[in-house]
Amino acid sequence: MDHSPDTLSRREERLLRDAGNRRRRKREPVFLAEGVRVFRDLVASEWPIRLVAGLSTFWDSEEGIRLRGRLTQRNVPIRTLTEEELALFADTETPQPVLGVAEIREQAVEILKGGEPPLVALVLDGIQDPGNLGTLARTAEALGARALVCLPGTTDPWGAKAVRAAAGATFRLPVIRAGWEELGQVLATEGYQVLAADAGGSGLVDPPARAALVMGNEGSGIGPETRERADRLVGIPMRGRAESLNVAGAAAILLHQLLS
Repeated sequence: MDHSPDTLSRREERLLRDAGNRRRRKREPVFLAEGVRVFRDLVASEWPIRLVAGLSTFWDSEEGIRLRGRLTQRNVPIRTLTEEELALFADTETPQPVLGVAEIREQAVEILKGGEPPLVALVLDGIQDPGNLGTLARTAEALGARALVCLPGTTDPWGAKAVRAAAGATFRLPVIRAGWEELGQVLATEGYQVLAADAGGSGLVDPPARAALVMGNEGSGIGPETRERADRLVGIPMRGRAESLNVAGAAAILLHQLLS
């Protein structure tokens, strides 16, 4: 069945569904960028964009016209959605007016090689909340980390909620998915110290020139293999009565200490 050049084909409908589904992303390596801010950062990143779709009110807005012009120059398919279609494909209960589908571009662990210190890779061990992952990515990119490494058991960095929470950071910060066997070899060869955040760890003194800072699961902390591979367990001295900090808040403090 033919469709208007401005409306979705069946193949494009399937692409939007695949982008928002983790299991389908294994078959089709794409992700869903939802919302004006994330979409703006996606267009600025020059990542390969497969499809964009939004409400007519967005495409008629000043920003929509500007972004549409940039996308047209890149030959990106641009489609118009009804509010019912937007609600069908969006990840949020109150959808923002534009969706983008882009190709996933992950890096290999070799990107951690070379470079001038201070160098810090933020490693996530079993982080489960996609909002936390996105915030950690945003913090790491803002403070100048070398890369974000997701160990097995960590939530999908390309889920729609994680991408929204990252606010464009994962388009600029290299994202790596690897296990300790592969990661550990590169860290050892390149002289990285593995610093694992732990409630029983000591304050961070004499920061190394190259560090892999590992943040563990929100409830159970770092896993057994991380504990075995850690050169040091590091923590944040608490002067108040709180027992702990949110994982993203703790990472921000430790990254600032390592990169300042």
